[in-house]
Amino acid sequence: MHWKIKASLQKILHFTKIGDQLNHIPATLKKDYHKNVCLYQFYECIRKFEASKIQLETDTKKAALEIGTGYSLIAPVVLYLLGFDTIVTVDISKDVSIKTFQKQIIHLNDATLLQTVSEKGRFTVLEIKEKLQQIQSFQTLEKLYKFCNIIYIPKYTLSDIENTCNSFDYICSQVVFEHISPAFLKQLFIKMKTWLTKDGCAIHTINFIDHFANPGFFQDKNISEFNFLKYSDNTWDFWAGNAIAYTNRLSYLYYLELCEANKLQVIDFIGENYRIHNPLPTTEIHPDVLKKYKQLSNVEDVCKFQRGTLIFKK
Repeated sequence: MHWKIKASLQKILHFTKIGDQLNHIPATLKKDYHKNVCLYQFYECIRKFEASKIQLETDTKKAALEIGTGYSLIAPVVLYLLGFDTIVTVDISKDVSIKTFQKQIIHLNDATLLQTVSEKGRFTVLEIKEKLQQIQSFQTLEKLYKFCNIIYIPKYTLSDIENTCNSFDYICSQVVFEHISPAFLKQLFIKMKTWLTKDGCAIHTINFIDHFANPGFFQDKNISEFNFLKYSDNTWDFWAGNAIAYTNRLSYLYYLELCEANKLQVIDFIGENYRIHNPLPTTEIHPDVLKKYKQLSNVEDVCKFQRGTLIFKK
Protein backbone atom coordinates (compact mmCIF):
# COMPACT_ATOMS: atom_id res chain seq x y z
CA MET A 1 0.00 0.00 0.00
CA HIS A 2 1.32 3.45 -0.91
CA TRP A 3 2.50 5.25 2.20
CA LYS A 4 0.40 8.33 1.44
CA ILE A 5 -2.79 6.26 1.80
CA LYS A 6 -1.78 5.18 5.31
CA ALA A 7 -0.71 8.73 6.11
CA SER A 8 -4.11 10.04 5.00
CA LEU A 9 -5.94 7.48 7.15
CA GLN A 10 -3.83 8.43 10.18
CA LYS A 11 -4.53 12.11 9.60
CA ILE A 12 -8.25 11.36 9.73
CA LEU A 13 -7.92 9.17 12.83
CA HIS A 14 -5.96 11.92 14.52
CA PHE A 15 -9.10 14.06 14.69
CA THR A 16 -11.07 11.39 16.56
CA LYS A 17 -10.96 10.78 20.33
CA ILE A 18 -9.94 7.15 19.92
CA GLY A 19 -7.79 7.56 16.84
CA ASP A 20 -4.66 6.10 18.41
CA GLN A 21 -6.55 3.04 19.65
CA LEU A 22 -8.11 2.49 16.21
CA ASN A 23 -4.69 2.84 14.59
CA HIS A 24 -3.36 0.18 16.95
CA ILE A 25 -6.08 -2.41 16.18
CA PRO A 26 -4.41 -4.01 13.10
CA ALA A 27 -1.38 -4.95 15.22
CA THR A 28 -3.57 -6.65 17.84
CA LEU A 29 -5.16 -8.91 15.22
CA LYS A 30 -1.91 -10.76 14.59
CA LYS A 31 -1.62 -14.33 15.85
CA ASP A 32 -0.01 -14.57 19.32
CA TYR A 33 -0.03 -10.77 19.63
CA HIS A 34 -0.03 -10.71 23.44
CA LYS A 35 2.61 -13.42 23.73
CA ASN A 36 4.83 -11.62 21.25
CA VAL A 37 4.43 -8.29 23.05
CA CYS A 38 5.29 -9.91 26.36
CA LEU A 39 8.42 -11.61 25.04
CA TYR A 40 9.54 -8.54 23.08
CA GLN A 41 9.14 -6.27 26.10
CA PHE A 42 10.84 -8.81 28.36
CA TYR A 43 13.91 -9.41 26.24
CA GLU A 44 14.39 -5.75 25.35
CA CYS A 45 14.03 -4.78 29.03
CA ILE A 46 16.60 -7.40 30.08
CA ARG A 47 18.95 -6.48 27.21
CA LYS A 48 19.02 -2.81 28.13
CA PHE A 49 19.27 -3.47 31.87
CA GLU A 50 22.21 -5.82 31.34
CA ALA A 51 23.96 -3.27 29.11
CA SER A 52 23.55 -0.60 31.81
CA LYS A 53 25.65 -2.72 34.25
CA ILE A 54 23.59 -1.42 37.19
CA GLN A 55 23.99 -3.51 40.33
CA LEU A 56 20.83 -4.14 42.37
CA GLU A 57 22.28 -6.45 44.99
CA THR A 58 22.85 -3.66 47.51
CA ASP A 59 21.01 -2.15 50.44
CA THR A 60 20.58 1.12 48.55
CA LYS A 61 17.12 1.67 47.11
CA LYS A 62 17.03 2.10 43.35
CA ALA A 63 14.58 4.10 41.23
CA ALA A 64 13.89 3.62 37.52
CA LEU A 65 12.17 5.81 34.94
CA GLU A 66 10.65 4.35 31.78
CA ILE A 67 9.79 6.89 29.10
CA GLY A 68 7.00 5.58 26.88
CA THR A 69 4.77 3.01 28.54
CA GLY A 70 2.74 2.33 25.43
CA TYR A 71 0.10 -0.41 25.59
CA SER A 72 2.09 -2.78 27.80
CA LEU A 73 3.14 -2.81 31.46
CA ILE A 74 5.47 -5.79 31.06
CA ALA A 75 8.67 -3.72 31.18
CA PRO A 76 7.81 -1.90 34.46
CA VAL A 77 6.84 -5.21 36.05
CA VAL A 78 10.10 -6.81 34.91
CA LEU A 79 12.00 -3.88 36.42
CA TYR A 80 10.17 -4.55 39.70
CA LEU A 81 11.00 -8.26 39.53
CA LEU A 82 14.64 -7.38 38.91
CA GLY A 83 14.65 -5.47 42.17
CA PHE A 84 13.99 -1.77 41.54
CA ASP A 85 12.22 -0.21 44.53
CA THR A 86 10.39 2.50 42.59
CA ILE A 87 9.43 2.47 38.92
CA VAL A 88 8.01 5.59 37.26
CA THR A 89 6.58 4.99 33.78
CA VAL A 90 5.22 7.81 31.63
CA ASP A 91 3.49 8.32 28.30
CA ILE A 92 1.67 10.99 26.30
CA SER A 93 -1.63 9.08 26.45
CA LYS A 94 -3.38 6.56 28.68
CA ASP A 95 -3.35 3.26 26.81
CA VAL A 96 -2.88 0.52 29.41
CA SER A 97 -5.67 -1.72 30.73
CA ILE A 98 -5.88 -4.55 33.24
CA LYS A 99 -7.43 -6.87 30.64
CA THR A 100 -4.54 -6.38 28.23
CA PHE A 101 -2.05 -6.81 31.06
CA GLN A 102 -3.65 -10.08 32.18
CA LYS A 103 -3.43 -11.46 28.63
CA GLN A 104 0.27 -10.62 28.48
CA ILE A 105 1.60 -11.39 31.96
CA ILE A 106 0.69 -15.09 31.76
CA HIS A 107 3.44 -15.53 29.16
CA LEU A 108 6.04 -14.37 31.69
CA ASN A 109 5.39 -17.46 33.79
CA ASP A 110 8.15 -19.46 32.13
CA ALA A 111 11.02 -21.18 33.96
CA THR A 112 13.70 -19.90 31.57
CA LEU A 113 12.47 -16.31 31.72
CA LEU A 114 12.22 -16.30 35.51
CA GLN A 115 15.69 -17.82 35.82
CA THR A 116 17.01 -15.00 33.64
CA VAL A 117 15.39 -12.38 35.89
CA SER A 118 16.87 -14.03 38.97
CA GLU A 119 20.37 -14.18 37.48
CA LYS A 120 20.29 -10.49 36.55
CA GLY A 121 18.46 -9.13 39.59
CA ARG A 122 18.05 -9.20 43.31
CA PHE A 123 15.57 -12.03 44.02
CA THR A 124 15.68 -15.81 43.96
CA VAL A 125 13.58 -17.74 41.45
CA LEU A 126 11.24 -18.80 44.26
CA GLU A 127 10.74 -15.19 45.38
CA ILE A 128 10.06 -14.12 41.79
CA LYS A 129 7.53 -16.92 41.31
CA GLU A 130 5.68 -15.87 44.46
CA LYS A 131 5.63 -12.23 43.37
CA LEU A 132 4.47 -13.17 39.88
CA GLN A 133 1.69 -15.33 41.29
CA GLN A 134 0.37 -12.36 43.25
CA ILE A 135 0.72 -10.06 40.26
CA GLN A 136 -1.33 -12.42 38.09
CA SER A 137 -4.15 -12.41 40.64
CA PHE A 138 -4.78 -8.65 40.53
CA GLN A 139 -8.04 -7.49 38.98
CA THR A 140 -7.26 -3.77 38.94
CA LEU A 141 -4.33 -1.68 37.81
CA GLU A 142 -4.36 0.17 41.13
CA LYS A 143 -3.51 -3.04 43.02
CA LEU A 144 -0.79 -3.83 40.51
CA TYR A 145 0.76 -0.37 40.84
CA LYS A 146 0.73 -0.49 44.63
CA PHE A 147 2.25 -3.98 44.86
CA CYS A 148 5.01 -3.29 42.33
CA ASN A 149 5.69 0.30 43.43
CA ILE A 150 4.86 1.49 39.92
CA ILE A 151 3.86 5.10 39.36
CA TYR A 152 2.11 5.49 36.02
CA ILE A 153 1.85 9.03 34.61
CA PRO A 154 -0.17 9.33 31.38
CA LYS A 155 -0.22 12.65 29.54
CA TYR A 156 2.95 13.51 31.42
CA THR A 157 5.03 16.65 31.58
CA LEU A 158 8.62 16.95 32.78
CA SER A 159 7.29 18.71 35.86
CA ASP A 160 5.01 15.73 36.56
CA ILE A 161 8.06 13.49 36.65
CA GLU A 162 10.04 15.82 38.91
CA ASN A 163 7.13 16.24 41.29
CA THR A 164 7.00 12.45 41.62
CA CYS A 165 10.71 11.67 41.75
CA ASN A 166 13.72 13.74 40.72
CA SER A 167 16.50 11.20 41.16
CA PHE A 168 16.86 8.05 39.08
CA ASP A 169 19.46 5.31 38.98
CA TYR A 170 18.14 4.03 35.67
CA ILE A 171 16.35 5.79 32.80
CA CYS A 172 15.22 3.82 29.75
CA SER A 173 13.04 3.90 26.66
CA GLN A 174 12.26 1.52 23.82
CA VAL A 175 11.75 2.99 20.32
CA VAL A 176 10.19 6.16 21.76
CA PHE A 177 12.62 9.02 21.15
CA GLU A 178 11.95 9.04 17.40
CA HIS A 179 8.40 10.15 18.23
CA ILE A 180 9.53 13.13 20.32
CA SER A 181 10.03 16.58 18.81
CA PRO A 182 13.56 18.06 18.75
CA ALA A 183 12.43 20.89 21.06
CA PHE A 184 11.15 18.46 23.71
CA LEU A 185 14.18 16.21 23.29
CA LYS A 186 16.44 19.14 24.15
CA GLN A 187 14.47 19.77 27.35
CA LEU A 188 14.43 16.07 28.20
CA PHE A 189 18.19 15.64 27.85
CA ILE A 190 18.74 18.65 30.10
CA LYS A 191 16.50 17.05 32.72
CA MET A 192 18.09 13.61 32.43
CA LYS A 193 21.42 15.22 33.24
CA THR A 194 19.98 16.43 36.55
CA TRP A 195 17.85 13.34 37.28
CA LEU A 196 20.59 10.73 36.94
CA THR A 197 22.34 9.76 40.16
CA LYS A 198 26.12 9.81 40.36
CA ASP A 199 26.40 6.17 39.28
CA GLY A 200 23.13 6.13 37.35
CA CYS A 201 22.76 5.12 33.73
CA ALA A 202 20.40 6.01 30.89
CA ILE A 203 19.84 3.63 27.99
CA HIS A 204 17.56 4.33 25.05
CA THR A 205 16.83 2.26 21.97
CA ILE A 206 15.81 4.48 19.04
CA ASN A 207 14.42 3.58 15.63
CA PHE A 208 15.68 5.85 12.85
CA ILE A 209 13.62 4.66 9.87
CA ASP A 210 10.48 5.79 8.09
CA HIS A 211 7.65 3.99 9.89
CA PHE A 212 5.59 3.86 6.69
CA ALA A 213 8.12 1.26 5.54
CA ASN A 214 7.56 -0.92 8.61
CA PRO A 215 6.18 -4.44 8.04
CA GLY A 216 2.43 -4.89 8.33
CA PHE A 217 -0.80 -4.62 6.38
CA PHE A 218 -0.12 -0.96 5.50
CA GLN A 219 3.56 -1.35 4.64
CA ASP A 220 4.79 0.39 1.52
CA LYS A 221 7.29 -2.11 0.10
CA ASN A 222 8.35 0.21 -2.69
CA ILE A 223 10.10 2.84 -0.58
CA SER A 224 13.46 3.01 1.13
CA GLU A 225 13.43 2.80 4.91
CA PHE A 226 14.79 6.35 4.77
CA ASN A 227 12.16 7.62 2.33
CA PHE A 228 11.01 10.36 4.71
CA LEU A 229 14.38 12.12 4.42
CA LYS A 230 13.46 13.19 0.88
CA TYR A 231 10.97 15.81 1.97
CA SER A 232 11.01 19.34 3.33
CA ASP A 233 9.79 19.95 6.86
CA ASN A 234 6.60 21.56 5.55
CA THR A 235 5.80 18.67 3.22
CA TRP A 236 6.46 16.02 5.83
CA ASP A 237 4.47 17.94 8.42
CA PHE A 238 1.52 17.95 6.02
CA TRP A 239 1.59 14.17 5.71
CA ALA A 240 2.76 13.07 9.14
CA GLY A 241 2.58 16.07 11.44
CA ASN A 242 0.09 14.50 13.85
CA ALA A 243 0.30 12.61 17.13
CA ILE A 244 -0.34 9.23 15.47
CA ALA A 245 2.16 9.36 12.61
CA TYR A 246 4.80 11.79 13.92
CA THR A 247 8.48 10.88 13.74
CA ASN A 248 11.25 13.43 14.08
CA ARG A 249 13.39 12.06 11.18
CA LEU A 250 16.57 12.34 13.25
CA SER A 251 19.54 9.99 13.02
CA TYR A 252 21.84 8.78 15.78
CA LEU A 253 24.09 11.79 15.18
CA TYR A 254 21.51 14.17 16.65
CA TYR A 255 21.35 12.24 19.92
CA LEU A 256 25.11 12.19 20.20
CA GLU A 257 25.08 15.96 19.71
CA LEU A 258 22.53 16.27 22.54
CA CYS A 259 24.82 14.28 24.81
CA GLU A 260 27.75 16.48 23.90
CA ALA A 261 25.74 19.69 24.44
CA ASN A 262 24.73 18.52 27.93
CA LYS A 263 28.14 17.07 28.82
CA LEU A 264 26.69 13.60 29.21
CA GLN A 265 29.23 10.78 29.10
CA VAL A 266 28.43 8.45 26.21
CA ILE A 267 29.32 4.95 27.38
CA ASP A 268 28.36 3.31 24.11
CA PHE A 269 26.27 3.62 21.00
CA ILE A 270 25.27 0.32 19.40
CA GLY A 271 24.10 0.89 15.83
CA GLU A 272 22.11 -1.79 13.98
CA ASN A 273 20.76 -2.58 10.55
CA TYR A 274 18.19 -5.30 11.21
CA ARG A 275 16.75 -5.57 7.69
CA ILE A 276 17.99 -5.06 4.13
CA HIS A 277 19.84 -1.75 4.22
CA ASN A 278 18.68 0.58 1.47
CA PRO A 279 20.01 4.08 2.23
CA LEU A 280 19.08 7.09 0.12
CA PRO A 281 21.61 8.64 -2.24
CA THR A 282 22.93 11.77 -0.57
CA THR A 283 21.56 13.90 -3.41
CA GLU A 284 18.00 12.87 -2.41
CA ILE A 285 18.26 13.94 1.23
CA HIS A 286 16.48 17.26 1.69
CA PRO A 287 18.43 20.26 3.05
CA ASP A 288 15.80 20.66 5.82
CA VAL A 289 16.99 17.32 7.20
CA LEU A 290 20.66 18.20 7.06
CA LYS A 291 20.29 21.57 8.74
CA LYS A 292 19.11 19.90 11.95
CA TYR A 293 22.72 18.95 12.75
CA LYS A 294 25.34 21.30 14.12
CA GLN A 295 28.08 19.53 12.22
CA LEU A 296 27.83 16.79 9.63
CA SER A 297 31.11 15.46 8.24
CA ASN A 298 29.54 12.78 6.08
CA VAL A 299 25.99 13.14 4.77
CA GLU A 300 25.92 9.36 4.29
CA ASP A 301 25.92 8.94 8.08
CA VAL A 302 22.33 10.17 8.26
CA CYS A 303 21.29 6.81 6.73
CA LYS A 304 23.97 4.71 8.43
CA PHE A 305 21.79 2.91 11.00
CA GLN A 306 18.18 1.77 11.11
CA ARG A 307 18.16 1.38 14.88
CA GLY A 308 20.52 2.06 17.74
CA THR A 309 20.94 1.88 21.51
CA LEU A 310 22.45 4.89 23.23
CA ILE A 311 23.99 4.46 26.70
CA PHE A 312 25.13 7.43 28.76
CA LYS A 313 25.87 8.67 32.26
CA LYS A 314 26.31 12.07 33.88
